[in-house]
Amino acid sequence: MNFDAIIAAVNKMIPINQSDFDIVAQKLSVRHLKKNEIWEQEGKICQLMGFVNSGILRQYSLKDGNEFTTDFFMENEFIGNYISYQTQQPSQTITEALEPCELLTIPFHDFVSFYECIPATKKSAKIVGDQKLFQLYEKNTSLLMDSPEERYYKLIEQKPDLINRVPQYMIAQYLGIRPESLSRIRKRHRPKK
Repeated sequence: MNFDAIIAAVNKMIPINQSDFDIVAQKLSVRHLKKNEIWEQEGKICQLMGFVNSGILRQYSLKDGNEFTTDFFMENEFIGNYISYQTQQPSQTITEALEPCELLTIPFHDFVSFYECIPATKKSAKIVGDQKLFQLYEKNTSLLMDSPEERYYKLIEQKPDLINRVPQYMIAQYLGIRPESLSRIRKRHRPKK
């Protein structure tokens, strides 16, 4: 199991010594997802958190048969519906692999059990939670305040590889615009040759 990426990601947030990481690593499992395979199901209580070693996943909701993309998770990002786990309420979203993925996974209850004996786990969980909360706040504010073009450029700035790896209609859903509008934005701002 290759832990280099997750160790680097955790150490960016908070230093963790190798012996503490080794204890947590005993509970980590590798999970491979095929393209279009579901990671988290709507209507089920989420039990796992993960770290994306490779690939990209999409989180979306369904309403009246329509999909609404709410987030993307790429390499070196943490993933998992902690709200579903913490409240013991079924998830209202679906998370699926958009390309083959490799995740390092750990049950939420195992990770939470380390809070007392390995303080770095609790601190890192708080940092990840704060980051996710900030991202949600930024996205909601952007949907209210920014033009579609501004939202598009913020997405490119935050996740530049996303544009070439995800179908345009999913990006349009995420940005809250129609695919035709996204196509026009991309045409207007395509680099001139």
